[in-house]
Amino acid sequence: MPIPERLVFQQSFEGLIRALGDHLDEPCARQLREAGIDPRGKLAVAYPLEVWVESLKLAASVLAPAATLDDGAEVVGRRFLEGYGATLIGSALLAGVRLLGPHRMLERMTRNLRTGTNYLEARLEQTGPTRYVLTCRPVVVAGFYRGLFTAGLEMSGAHGASVVLMRAAGDAAVYDLSWLPEKSAGKPPEVKAPFSKGTQPRS
Repeated sequence: MPIPERLVFQQSFEGLIRALGDHLDEPCARQLREAGIDPRGKLAVAYPLEVWVESLKLAASVLAPAATLDDGAEVVGRRFLEGYGATLIGSALLAGVRLLGPHRMLERMTRNLRTGTNYLEARLEQTGPTRYVLTCRPVVVAGFYRGLFTAGLEMSGAHGASVVLMRAAGDAAVYDLSWLPEKSAGKPPEVKAPFSKGTQPRS
């Protein structure tokens, strides 16, 4: 049985174009067309994985020309989510992200990853009160998801968000996602001692 062609759907390329923002000048647009996508025209429903990888590499080199590919792709991942929030639909969806909180945001974003392509597998496992392990497969440029999930955690109200690539084996990338617990979490309410007679509260 032949293996289905790996495809990346339209919404991922829309996010990539938004991530480029003002950097999408004519030379950049020409390079994207050479990679297989016309950012000035109507996007196709889906593109081969190779087109996505080349477009992502180009975006990384434009947005972070002095960085490594993974670090540049992290910048793209961050701007990808921020750009999505600038759209009408995206702004409505991301407005509820802070209400969802980081736990439910991660569950939702993991599901969304699986709908952006016809091949990506994403598995989320909670390993602590504010810590998860995310496994994605197949991953070509690991830094992209590092930026994407860091931005998502920050948007959800997670303080001290951290996304670290734990290991990459074959086509799988395993990330450690964590953030600082709320200071008030688990603390009993403070009880103030009553003033004794004849003692005045300090002003």
